[in-house]
Amino acid sequence: MRILLAITSSISAYKTPMLVSMLKKQGHSIICAVTQNAKNMVGLKALETMSGNKVITDLWKEDDVLRHININKETDVLLIAPADVNIIGKIANGICDDAVSTIACAYTQKKYFAPAMNPNMWINKANQRNVKYLIEELEYELISPENGDMACKDEGIGRLANIDSIIKAVTLSESSESLKYNNIRFTITSGATKEWIDPIRYITNNSSGKMGASIYQEISSNGGISVYIEGQVNNPLTVNKNDKKIKIDTTKELQDNVLNELDNTDILLMAAAPLDFRPSKIFDKKVKKQNINTIELTANDDILASTKEKKKNSTLIVSFAAETAQNDEELKNYALDKMNRKGADMIVANKIEDSVGKDTNKITIFFKDGRFKSYPTLKKIECAKEIVIAAVSEWKKKQYLKSD
Repeated sequence: MRILLAITSSISAYKTPMLVSMLKKQGHSIICAVTQNAKNMVGLKALETMSGNKVITDLWKEDDVLRHININKETDVLLIAPADVNIIGKIANGICDDAVSTIACAYTQKKYFAPAMNPNMWINKANQRNVKYLIEELEYELISPENGDMACKDEGIGRLANIDSIIKAVTLSESSESLKYNNIRFTITSGATKEWIDPIRYITNNSSGKMGASIYQEISSNGGISVYIEGQVNNPLTVNKNDKKIKIDTTKELQDNVLNELDNTDILLMAAAPLDFRPSKIFDKKVKKQNINTIELTANDDILASTKEKKKNSTLIVSFAAETAQNDEELKNYALDKMNRKGADMIVANKIEDSVGKDTNKITIFFKDGRFKSYPTLKKIECAKEIVIAAVSEWKKKQYLKSD
């Protein structure tokens, strides 16, 4: 991998030659860029010796007058480590007055930042606002600072992340796309539930399970760990040996298994189509048609609502809403109402005619903070990719807010 390491003026900049050395030993190519103030913290000769490349310090002194743009072609990822308060603020507000901030503004590849600063600077509201903007709007991946003793003798959150952690965060996800969901624990529900009338008859719906299966395939092919809870589906799924499959019939069985798995779930994707009602009485023998005129129904528990009290604060809940909406505005209203009532973090909505029984779907993803994203008609495996990427992004934001 070709890494552009941008270094700013935190005292932890002294660690960067070792970071470069360790990355080089793994076979990565490194180009370093430093701010003017960072030159007071780290030796340029050490960086050039370790990286084997000239350090970028001043764009006006570069042979290529478009180096800040062309660096996109020379590297695969931008890693700002350490990232001080100053550079975080500049990037968040579009200020380009040195080599690093100008390169960051023009950079279009994958971007990471590893903050390092005094604990009081880290929790400063302006800094936290800027950190949030980098993550949510500029699509930077945060490598969270650690808690501990600081060079200034203070204690708290602000220390540069461990070098091994930085290397793992950057190289694991970038060097192997097949590991981008590594160590994230998913629970996926799929298919329809059944509610029995007698030993041979039941009520159900026509959910095919294709969406849930596509979500599982997206996760399993990219390193995620899954519990796959499967109801009635057109094509039963075989899961990887490291994953767990639970076969269920009724809505109560689905609810029990979802709640049992919550403690070990980072992201719950409720793609199943559970029945809202069940027969009030289940006959132990086949009912003769002349002996029954009506079937009384009883409401099932709301599975999503039941997760509210039992889930961890860090668990992300993804709901799904297939509706008979007449238009996009009606679909939006249904989806937002369901998401808010049931305490989900995001909801994937579609019109029933666009998806049920088909290999394609036309989805809109709504988020808790009011954002939404609509997609054209896609294959369900393509929808699954967009859903999982969005869910993982939201889950990572939750982890950041939790650590804050």
